[in-house]
Amino acid sequence: MTIKPQARALLAAAALALAGLAATTGSAAAAAARTAASPATPALHGARIALGATSGRYGNAFTEAPNGAVFFSRGSVVYVVEGNRAPVIALHAGGTVLALAANDSDLFVETGLRLTEYSRGNGSQVRHWTLTSLVPSVTSAGLYVVGDTVWAWTDWATDGSGFEYAQVDRIHTASSAVHVVDKDAFPGDMSADGAGLYFETVHGVTDDLAHANPTTTAVQYRKAPVDAPLALASGRVDLLAFGSSAADVLSYNASTLALVSSRRVPEKDRSIVGTGLGLLVLAQPCSGFPCSSATVGRLEVATGGTSGALPVPGAYQLLNGPAVIEASDVHGTRADLFLVRISS
Repeated sequence: MTIKPQARALLAAAALALAGLAATTGSAAAAAARTAASPATPALHGARIALGATSGRYGNAFTEAPNGAVFFSRGSVVYVVEGNRAPVIALHAGGTVLALAANDSDLFVETGLRLTEYSRGNGSQVRHWTLTSLVPSVTSAGLYVVGDTVWAWTDWATDGSGFEYAQVDRIHTASSAVHVVDKDAFPGDMSADGAGLYFETVHGVTDDLAHANPTTTAVQYRKAPVDAPLALASGRVDLLAFGSSAADVLSYNASTLALVSSRRVPEKDRSIVGTGLGLLVLAQPCSGFPCSSATVGRLEVATGGTSGALPVPGAYQLLNGPAVIEASDVHGTRADLFLVRISS
């Protein structure tokens, strides 16, 4: 299989640093105007919660349940943060956890190619599924659960040459079947809601934005930039597309996948997520990792500007709660992690 290209060099470096734990255009005045907070937009606020130190090869998986509970892994142990309280152990998985997802009643945990559903009420196993892969030694994965549908992607890294294309699977929790949706997807560049999974893939000879139906085998495609952070917000599919010296936010209609707008954004904008506070963007102006001057703000797709930016030193991962994960005091294989819950 062809090795997946990595357009986002800084994000890839940050991800690998955690796993190992080891151009803007226009004048300066125009850039400042784009990022200045609008007086009509409420400022963002953050509540910071220590998650403890992490170390080792695999880093951590994170997910946020509909009620705001944040689950994260450290090795084979899964912890939960309720509200702003300190984390407590939720369960012990059977192996190193690669991905997590939660709904109102259950927690889904992926360890290698095994996906297990646990009851959030008592931590007991409900059922499990076995995923497939061209390579059995899966090193990265992701999960999304909406209602009774679970979407899973699995991928593996090669020595120094980046990630391969990911396989995407669809599972209905009442069934033992695992349906393969795609084998050429871009890992992590996807999101799901009640209408299905939106992801980026190589389809035939083109790079495409794709929409997989949650109940049928139908997949809709539209030619679009790939290897771009993707978010769902207000009936749109938003892509943060990177060029050689600039970035753009591209908005597509979630039903038709038709392009509806395109706006230039600062190159420091690195990832986006759709939340109850709107479309949030993580900006990382630093060249190194972690970035001490990182911020999270509201991204206005109509203008490409950011408002209400909140300083979040060391932030590297957005959750849809909304929340962000920070890393600090990174030394070799060790880092201190923090959860920052965002509100307005």
